Amino acid sequence: MLAMVGMVAGGALGCAKSTTAGAQATFVIPVLARLSVQGAKESGREIPVAVEFRTPTPDPSGSVELRQVVSLVVRSNAPWALVVRPHDLSSQGIVEVRTERGEYRPVRPEGLVLAAGMPGVYEIVLDYRVHVGAAGWNGERALTLIYAIEG
Repeated sequence: MLAMVGMVAGGALGCAKSTTAGAQATFVIPVLARLSVQGAKESGREIPVAVEFRTPTPDPSGSVELRQVVSLVVRSNAPWALVVRPHDLSSQGIVEVRTERGEYRPVRPEGLVLAAGMPGVYEIVLDYRVHVGAAGWNGERALTLIYAIEG
């Protein structure tokens, strides 16, 4: 009789159905993008950068070129774009910016895209050309531009 109970129990276990359940998990990695001036501890998605002129001002109709005046560091885990705009509207048309010996382009209130890239860490060195004879130039020897990382 004991043998018969063992055979019935074994048969029942052999007939049991196996069930598999599946699950999906979704992870959202937030976009982390930071911009800083080389050597500075402060960073953010948008930073003001003030530059003081150390060169003598030419005649009022000329311009001053400031080479390698700003070095920015971009850190991002997503595609990004670096945008610059003037700190105040009165400086519109006064300054042009270029990267890596490219062509100078004017900084405007709507923003100028200076560079773009994929995730990673990048150093971007900028040159300025300031038109001291431009309308709106008040003769100050300091210039502030706002840099922002988008993406």
